[in-house]
Amino acid sequence: METAQSSPVPAKGQKPTLADIGWLASYSARGLGELFRARLIFRNFKASDIPLRNRAAANAGRPTSASGQPVEAATLARIRYVIPRLSDRLPWRSDCLIQAIAAQNWLCSLGVQSEIQIGVEKPEDGEFGAHAWLMSGGEIITGGDIAQYDVILSESRLKGDSGTKD
Repeated sequence: METAQSSPVPAKGQKPTLADIGWLASYSARGLGELFRARLIFRNFKASDIPLRNRAAANAGRPTSASGQPVEAATLARIRYVIPRLSDRLPWRSDCLIQAIAAQNWLCSLGVQSEIQIGVEKPEDGEFGAHAWLMSGGEIITGGDIAQYDVILSESRLKGDSGTKD
């Protein structure tokens, strides 16, 4: 008899259990290091650096590991889970672009291609908003719900494959 596999991360609104401690500790340590590194990178960051980073990350490979094996969905889910939760608890700025840089660095080290995308929104109340997120293999890794943003910076958009509204 087959049993349903448990989710690699706690369900939305749920807290981690004791069974999650092992992966949560290792992913949190790695995530903290990547967020710190991304914050240092951000100190001298220019908007023109994003396409350069994306080209380098595109050369990291496909949505597979350096060994050619597919990256487990659990790995992507755990990175997606850990980065924003750590960011909320850090004493330094760790907003959407820093999170995207951190996750992109992490995925590059695994040999996984990814792309930072930038979008803007202009709600009816007139407030302008900009947002950055990271895509890999058609999935949003960081950035949450991006439905309200129009993509303004994306290599894959130029190729017609952004996965976001145009």
